[in-house]
Amino acid sequence: MMLPREQWAFLRRPLRSLERAHRDYGDLVALPLNGRRVIAVFGPDEVEAVHRALGGGVEIAGAAGIETRPRDDIQGRGPLNSTGKDHARYRRICHRALGQDSLASYATVAIDETQRLLDTWQPGTRLDLLPEITALTRRIFKTYMFGADIAAVAPEVDAAVDTYIDVLESTPQRIATTYLSFPVPGLARRADLRAGRAAIDARIAAIAGGRVQPTRYSLAQAMIAEIENAGLPPEPALVRDFVLQLHFAGLTSLASAMVWALLLLALNPEPARELVDELDGAVGGRIPRPEDARRLPYLEAVLNEAMRLYPAAAWEFKGAISPIEVGGHLLPVGTPLLLVPWVTQRSVRSFEEPLEFRPRRFLRGLTYASGAFQPWGTGERSCIGKSLARHAFRSVVGGIVQRFRLDLVAGQRIEPNPGLLGNRLLPSPRVEVTVAVQDGETWRSAVPTSGSVGASASGVRRADRGKGSRSGPPGG
Repeated sequence: MMLPREQWAFLRRPLRSLERAHRDYGDLVALPLNGRRVIAVFGPDEVEAVHRALGGGVEIAGAAGIETRPRDDIQGRGPLNSTGKDHARYRRICHRALGQDSLASYATVAIDETQRLLDTWQPGTRLDLLPEITALTRRIFKTYMFGADIAAVAPEVDAAVDTYIDVLESTPQRIATTYLSFPVPGLARRADLRAGRAAIDARIAAIAGGRVQPTRYSLAQAMIAEIENAGLPPEPALVRDFVLQLHFAGLTSLASAMVWALLLLALNPEPARELVDELDGAVGGRIPRPEDARRLPYLEAVLNEAMRLYPAAAWEFKGAISPIEVGGHLLPVGTPLLLVPWVTQRSVRSFEEPLEFRPRRFLRGLTYASGAFQPWGTGERSCIGKSLARHAFRSVVGGIVQRFRLDLVAGQRIEPNPGLLGNRLLPSPRVEVTVAVQDGETWRSAVPTSGSVGASASGVRRADRGKGSRSGPPGG
């Protein structure tokens, strides 16, 4: 059977296809995707209508025909894949587990692991930011999860967590593992997951039974206590499902935001210089801590602007579970809905010069429709771990920018890659940089690259005007 032209366009170049659909047809567009009629929601008012219905008339859904939930037990039970009363209960448990003691432990881990990374980097070293930052975020969360350097004390548990995340992040692995009962190396990994779950459950049981004493307060301990307080049996499998879902959700947004922010700062010398100046004045060389947040408004603006231009998920699917009115149209039960932050957050209707990296737009009382920018989601489906992510972002990006200047390797071609399902937007194929001591000469980082994510000739010329200066007119 021949696929419609729109389907081929979406499969080949999904971001460009969605941009074209919005440009040609407007804020609410019916698209034929995966054998179904999907309603793409682009306009901020229309997006807000969907957001208001979350948890009521709208719920999470599979990828417009690639619906694995009926047979997919990979995620287990937890807030990411539950609905109704179960979702409300699971969400309350997670919020309580992420209390002050837990947040303090996480912040300490993020600072320690950032320092550990910085101590391994040497000026002149050439590296790829993608695996470096991804590995860092995994180490942070695994240490926080178990209250110890799990790679050192229980390598089988460390490997098991990596297997789980690898399967969830890879669409081919996820689908193959769901539907194939036999193992296929590197693809269908049900046996690997089964062994990994046993290793993780044994570690959680040992923590719960006092046979293992974490060296710092752990998310596993907090989750055990809150699950029991909620009247549920604190069985290791349920604790495991909860902490792994938080780990996966946190990685999706955190690693993406960090890599894009560091790349955008390298491409844009003036905002980078302004951030260096803010960090110098606010924290004086040390890695930022949670209590520094109010003194680092520009760093927060960098996070917002990076997530506006490059959202963690380029698009996401929802489904109408009751009739819902969107953009003057009554959509029936069962309508697949496609929200596209990649398009909505780059609209000139909401943001001046929307394709420019301008963190300062978030420092001057910027007003925009609620649906135009929701980096952490909204309402009952907002990101539970957003405080964790923001703390870690400040520590990692603030720590790196103070100590090192990351000079882009010339001649790279960098494109945004949303993956098959749009659930993790990252630069592709890599972001190669050369590590240099941070001397404030941020213009040195921006070199000619190609691809849709690259330093334009005009951008490099603007950087040339700032050579040798750390205190020129603020940019961004």
